[in-house]
Amino acid sequence: IVSSSILSIFPSTMKFATSITSLLIIVSSSFLVSAFQVSTPHLHRSVQAPSSSKTTLSAFWRSNDNIDNESVSPVAMTSALAASFLVLLSSAALPANAVSGGGKDYANLDITGQDFANQNYRGKDFSQVIAKGTEFMNSNLQGCRFYKAYLVNADFSGADLRGASVEDTSMDGAILKGTNAAGAYFGQSLLDVGTLENADFTDAQIPMKILPQICEREDAKGTNAITGADTRDSLMCP
Repeated sequence: IVSSSILSIFPSTMKFATSITSLLIIVSSSFLVSAFQVSTPHLHRSVQAPSSSKTTLSAFWRSNDNIDNESVSPVAMTSALAASFLVLLSSAALPANAVSGGGKDYANLDITGQDFANQNYRGKDFSQVIAKGTEFMNSNLQGCRFYKAYLVNADFSGADLRGASVEDTSMDGAILKGTNAAGAYFGQSLLDVGTLENADFTDAQIPMKILPQICEREDAKGTNAITGADTRDSLMCP
């Protein structure tokens, strides 16, 4: 209960979580040794300076075979069991291979202004990410999820957005120049991008009601350097 309460209050980063776990183990071990020393002084003499809570528990149960059970107070036994449970609980609460963003890749993170260019992020989750002015140039973003992301002034020049979900986003001033967005899913915010020149929108899912306005844009032109697709043709503009 204590471990769960602590972890719910503070950010669940690996560095902080590791520190909390270490602190819980140290406190539990110290508490356990103190309880034994008070209630079973003869046991204290036989077990000196345990190196860990695990060593303390092993020594306790081995030595307990040679002493009278009545000499160990109920309080000490209860304290020992509680401390042991606390150690196990704190260890189990933190997965060994925790992933950035709580197991959801970059979802809900603030990556404003960071450099994500020329990298492979295929299939990653960027849902509700704050990526104002973030650079994604020439990166592989196939199948990535940008649902409800804040992509104002983000640069996707030359990026591979095939099959990506870019719905319900804020894309004011975003750069889609030369982007391969074939089969991607867009929302109304596509109207707000800074430029879509030379982009490939073949089979992209774009709301029909905004297509006429997209086709009227002066930057709805050019040819994608990677696929050779004509931007206007890929948008099915008249």
